[in-house]
Amino acid sequence: MQSLARNGFSHEQVKAALHAPNRSIAFRYDLLDSQSKFKSGLTNVLSGTVSNNALADIKRTARFSLRDDGAINFLSDRIKPYVRLWIPPGRILARHYAFLQASQPFLYQTIQESPEAGGWIEWPLGVFMLSTPVRRSQDSGAVIRDIEAYDQAQILREDKVTSQYFVAAGINYVTAVKTLLDGASIAAQNLTPSSRTLPVDREWPGGTPKLEIINELLAALNYDALYFDEDGVAVARPYVTPDQRASEYVYADDAESVIFPEVEETLDLFNVPNKFVLVVSQPDRPVLKSVYTNSNPSSMTSSISRGRTIVDYLQVDAADQATLDSLAQTAAIKASQVYQTVTLQTAIMPQHSYNDVFSLRFSALGIDAKYEEIGWSMALKAGGQMRHTIRRIVTV
Repeated sequence: MQSLARNGFSHEQVKAALHAPNRSIAFRYDLLDSQSKFKSGLTNVLSGTVSNNALADIKRTARFSLRDDGAINFLSDRIKPYVRLWIPPGRILARHYAFLQASQPFLYQTIQESPEAGGWIEWPLGVFMLSTPVRRSQDSGAVIRDIEAYDQAQILREDKVTSQYFVAAGINYVTAVKTLLDGASIAAQNLTPSSRTLPVDREWPGGTPKLEIINELLAALNYDALYFDEDGVAVARPYVTPDQRASEYVYADDAESVIFPEVEETLDLFNVPNKFVLVVSQPDRPVLKSVYTNSNPSSMTSSISRGRTIVDYLQVDAADQATLDSLAQTAAIKASQVYQTVTLQTAIMPQHSYNDVFSLRFSALGIDAKYEEIGWSMALKAGGQMRHTIRRIVTV
C-alpha cells in the first residue's frame, strides 16, 4: 500500500481528507509512448475503471471510454490514469499525547496541524497497454472508442521464446529474470536481489511465454509472481505470509467510515474432509495405508460436529509407515485451514497497490481481523465506489 504522505502534506492531513464526508476527488490521464515516456495529457476520456487481481497473471487491467480525436496510436501508446484528491486549507487535525507528571499523571495535549494552503495530490493507478478498441458513433457525430487495457505483463505473455530456452546451473535466479525482462525491453525494474543460484540446468520448449518462465524462476525462490506497480515498474520480491506482515491500514465502521453497508462474508466449509486415507501402492512393495480422522468436538468440520464423514482418499509416495502417518496428519492440518473471504465497497481509496494487508472492523458481521487483499476495482468518476476482495486463513 502506498504511503499517504505526499507533496508536503502529512499522513494525518491526507487521511483526514480521504475520510472527509465532503471530499473532492478528480481524475486525469497521461498519454505515454511505447517506452512509457510522456507524450501529452488526455482530455477526451469519458469514463474508466481500473482493477487489480493479485491471483491473475496480468494483475492490473483497465477499461476506458473516450472520444476519438486521432491523437492515440492504439498499437503502441499507453495510458496512465491518476486519482487526484484536494487537501483543503485550515483542516485541523487533533492528536493526543499523554505526558507523565507528578501532580497530574495523564495530561492530554492537543496538537493542531493546519496546512497554510490547500492543494491537489495524486496517485498513479498503473501504465496500461491498449487493445484494438471498438468504435461506435453517436447521434452528435462523435466517434467513441471503448478500450480494454492491460499492464505490461501482457508483453511478457505475448513474447514467447522462439526456440528451446536454457538457463544453466549456477546462474543467479534474479539475474535470469532480469535477462528475460531486458530481452522484452522492460527497463523499469525493481527486483529484490538474491544470492541463490539454480542448482541444476532448466529448459523450456520453444513457444513458452516469457512471463511463464519468469514466474517459475521466482516461484523456485519463494518470491511473489511478477507484478507491475502503479508507475509501471516490474516488481519481484520475496513472498511473506500475510500473518507475518503488519497491517498497513484500518477500515472501520466508525465516525470516519468510508465503508458502504453491504459487506459480504464467505466461509465455505461444505466439502472440507474430516477423514483422510493415504495409501502407498507400488510394485514389489507391501501396500501401506494410514487413516486419520478429525474427531475433535471443538472443530466445526470434525466427524462429531458434522455428524457425518467426508473422506479424502489419496495415493502418495512415502518412505515408510511412520512417514505415511505423518503425511496423513499434515493433510488433516492443511484441510482445517480454509479461506474466509470478504467483499466490501468503500469510497475510492487510491493508495491501494498489490496484495496489500489491512485490518477490517465491521460490527454488523462481528468482523475484527487482518486480511490480505486479493483484488480491487474502482470506477474513475466522482462519487465512484471501490470494491475490495480480501481473505484470511481460518482454522476450522
